[in-house]
Amino acid sequence: MSAYWLLALIPFLAGLALSVQQGMLAVTERFLRRAARRVEGTVTGQVASREATYAALHPVVRWTDADGIEYERVVPDTVSAHRLREGLRVRLLVMPGAPDTVALDSPDRYRSAVFGMWMGVVLWGGTLTAVLVRIATLLPSSCYRYC
Repeated sequence: MSAYWLLALIPFLAGLALSVQQGMLAVTERFLRRAARRVEGTVTGQVASREATYAALHPVVRWTDADGIEYERVVPDTVSAHRLREGLRVRLLVMPGAPDTVALDSPDRYRSAVFGMWMGVVLWGGTLTAVLVRIATLLPSSCYRYC
């Protein structure tokens, strides 16, 4: 076996890491959507931040909870933030008793997490399949007599 077999580890491990990370994100999103309260909020502005190599806009949203307390927080959402203008009414997900866990009520994050998870599965599954097929073709034909 040559050293080129080690190159198959790169897409296998990358796909495995991608599917685990995105799967955890999908489970977290699903939990948030089930346990959080849905409230109406108003976009009061946008905050620019620099994530990785690009600038991202995060909406600042004001809402009132069930106890009548008014909150204003930056919502860490970059998927639909460019479409949100000041004064727009949005639906939010807020965990009871934890106003810092606010998120936009949008299925986009869950869908992208599930898509990323399946892309990781395809990557590591495809690599594993290619390696197993290659190993099967390298076996001598005498191994097939007794199977």
